[in-house]
This record gives sequence, structure tokens and C-alpha cells, in this order.
Amino acid sequence: MNYPVISKLIKEQREIKGMTLNDLEKVIGVTASYLSQVENGNKLPSEKVLFSIAYFLDIGSVKNNYQEKLITEYAAIKGLNENELWNDLQKFRADLLRTLEKSMNTSIDTVSKNKFKLKKGTLKVEPIDEPYFDLKWLLTQKEHEVFYGRDFNIRGEYSGGESKLDKFFYHRLRDEDIKIIHGIIEAYISNRYEKRKKEGD
Repeated sequence: MNYPVISKLIKEQREIKGMTLNDLEKVIGVTASYLSQVENGNKLPSEKVLFSIAYFLDIGSVKNNYQEKLITEYAAIKGLNENELWNDLQKFRADLLRTLEKSMNTSIDTVSKNKFKLKKGTLKVEPIDEPYFDLKWLLTQKEHEVFYGRDFNIRGEYSGGESKLDKFFYHRLRDEDIKIIHGIIEAYISNRYEKRKKEGD
């Protein structure tokens, strides 16, 4: 039997997300070969795999009713109650989020200040000492130097440099560079996205 609607939905959504089958394999925990069969319409995934695909391909995506279409089609094929299947997906999502909270096993301070690293496209979280992956924090903190690879001679290493420090760390961004970069990013984000209201507002 073939499953063209489900296969098309999954493949299109995966491409929208810019993920390869190997990327999806790492997140969902089934082989790329298995996922390829699903995308080719030759295999119908189990409910657990379907829920994983529905959830992880939908995170942060443009609203396109992808999950609803997937659940509707799957319920029709399997002869299941669509509302019950949708509720099971919501439970699956809630369980994943509980797992996320448990894996962090940290204080509210760690969460509210982004003191963790989150593996892209997954819920694999690891607490860290400072919010190094929070770009706003990185560009506004004053304690640590900020670098940009080792490709550019920002501090003048080849012309004698300003100090011995500059000889070795010639790729340190200058304060004025950081301020300009932060301003550009802030302008871009604020023009593109709505600011989140603080709790209690």
C-alpha cells in the first residue's frame, strides 16, 4: 500500500525546515533509511514516530496547519478517531517538554538567563555556567573578550599591534565593533519580530 499524502506532507515540511533525512534521524531516533521509506510513501510510521515527526518538523515553522493535516490523514488511513489522535499528540508534546525540564534539572535562574546549550532541532539541553549561546548577552557583557574566528586582523597583528595581547589575540572585536554589531542585530530583530510581553503586563 502507498501513502502519498503523508509522504508529501512530511517531505515538504522537512524541506521547509531545511533538514536532511540524516538530521531528522538524529532528532527522532529512527534510521534515515526508515524515514526515506516513509517519505517515498512505502511505509506508514508508528504513532510514536508520527508524533515525533509532527512535533520536530513543526517547531518554529511558518503556520501552515502541517500537524493538523498529518493527523487527519493518519487517522483516516488507520481508522482512528481524529480527536483522540490529536489529544495523544498533545500528550506526547507535554511529555517531551517535561523531559526537557527534567533534563535541565536546574534553577529558574538558569532558564530565565539562558544558561544552557540546546542542541539544534532537539530537546537535548545541557546547563552551562554563563549564557554563552545568548547573542544579546555575549554582545553586552563586559567581562569577556568577543572573537570573530581567526580570519581577520582586527587588532593589527601584522603591523606591530597595539600590545602583546594583540599579537596573540588579534581577532578580538573592538568595543565599537561590538556596539555596532549589537545595534544592527537589535534593529533587525525588532523590525522582524514582535516583542514578547513580560509576565504581569
